Amino acid sequence: QSQSQSQSENLKTAVLELEELRRWEETKEAQYNSCTGHRRFPPACLNLLKNISGNFFCVDCEASNPQWATVTYGGLICLQCSGKHRQLGVQMSVVRSITMDSWTHKNVLAMLEGGNKQLGDFFSRHGLSSSETHSHSPTINTSAHTHSSHDDSNVNAIVDRYQTNAALFYKKNLSDHVDRVEKSGEYKGRDHSRKKNQKNKNSSNRRGRKQLRAEGGKEVEVKV
Repeated sequence: QSQSQSQSENLKTAVLELEELRRWEETKEAQYNSCTGHRRFPPACLNLLKNISGNFFCVDCEASNPQWATVTYGGLICLQCSGKHRQLGVQMSVVRSITMDSWTHKNVLAMLEGGNKQLGDFFSRHGLSSSETHSHSPTINTSAHTHSSHDDSNVNAIVDRYQTNAALFYKKNLSDHVDRVEKSGEYKGRDHSRKKNQKNKNSSNRRGRKQLRAEGGKEVEVKV
């Protein structure tokens, strides 16, 4: 119960940090003065980020304690993998340090609504998990950000998955989801946004079924 209370208090603090960041971005100072435009990842939000399932390991190579992020996919990555993501270009993967770089309100939301397990599970469903994109090598060092040259080829193979249609589908859906969360007002946490998203999806499905019945159509299930 004390842990639950601590998490609840941390979420409240994170909400305040996000609101402060959002308000700051709306000021003229943020818009016109680049010298004071550097805003670090908020500390309470960082605590939430680290506690998201799967986030203790790099989503690509499983190195521990990743300090970089692919904001586009809401995932945490290690230093070496961040270099591979940069090679993809910002149109494919926007990379940020969670301790050194500047963060926007929307970018922080993308990380809080993403997560390594969520992304990894998606890749697995589409046959793009790290174990399926290369022959697993025991030389991968999961305790530090060091990799052998053999590991480097493995990382290249894993990063290639971000150029697939499945990855682009995830990228767009996460971006759309973050847009909805941002427009909904004050952040209320992952659980709330997911419940709201599911409620909207169920409502949309009911409307679709009613329209099909009204038009005499046949309902079919479409799986992505």
